[in-house]
Amino acid sequence: MSFSEASLQKKFAELTNTQQSVQTLSLWLIHHRKNSNIIVSTWFKELTGNVKPDRKLTLLYLANDILQNSRKKGNEYMKEFSNIMQDAIEDIAKYSDDKTRFTVERILNIWKDRKIYPDEQIEKFRQKLHSTKSLISPEKSPTGSRQDKVKLSLREEVQKELVENAAISVPEAADLAKMLQELESSASSDALVRQKIATLPHKVTDVEELKKLKDRNEALELSKLADDASNLLNNYNLRLQQELLSRKQTAVKLASFIRDQNFEIEKDEKMILEWQEKIKQVNLVKKELQNHLESLPDLTSIEEAAELAPLPSAGDLFSN
Repeated sequence: MSFSEASLQKKFAELTNTQQSVQTLSLWLIHHRKNSNIIVSTWFKELTGNVKPDRKLTLLYLANDILQNSRKKGNEYMKEFSNIMQDAIEDIAKYSDDKTRFTVERILNIWKDRKIYPDEQIEKFRQKLHSTKSLISPEKSPTGSRQDKVKLSLREEVQKELVENAAISVPEAADLAKMLQELESSASSDALVRQKIATLPHKVTDVEELKKLKDRNEALELSKLADDASNLLNNYNLRLQQELLSRKQTAVKLASFIRDQNFEIEKDEKMILEWQEKIKQVNLVKKELQNHLESLPDLTSIEEAAELAPLPSAGDLFSN
């Protein structure tokens, strides 16, 4: 698809919080990086125009994927995002809970580890994240005291979403199947990364190992191992966060699909009952008609009578 502002708007509208969707749009935007100014400006409008934390995180995941994968092709996106990222993080922080801030913090750590931006600039991003007050009010009890938010199960979250958002679109069966297939290749199913994490050296997971360092070279070697392990864990945790959002979205879509199918079943069952009643009426009319036909005179005897010789006329009688 060629680039235009209309096609860009359409792409953003179609963006979901699945890893496949984020990566697909990222590749398309990197291909059209000569329009990075318009793209980043539109990204920022999309971000600030939506108050849902999940949507803001999805857009930040997209920016993260673009920044990490576009560096080899040019620095257009690094410059454009640099101009607005501090304001973007401030906007995210305004509508974030602790979970959202934790995820943003992990992304900033990845940018630091991979030298996406200088350390001092990332530190400014981090300060903006933690100094911005969230507009999301903590829940209060009837007496006004704060209470810990009750953790809902995924099933309860899905039901709550269906009740509160009646406008959830019902997916096509093929789209739903694709979403389920994408989950099969999600982070929790990545056996290779899980194996790498399971086999991390003991020295990067035990603080006591620091006491055994003998010289600067050993310290530098351990530091590199710790950086590699941190980068691996941060990336994997970020993928797991995306997977959680993907699973919730898929569960909502699946529940919406099931609800729609149940509605269609109810309609079909109602229609079946209506037609069964009509069949009864037709059968009743058929039976009445049969009874009526049986009460009519026997037409065969009338036809036989019509075939007898005609009676003699008066002339014939007197001529004899």
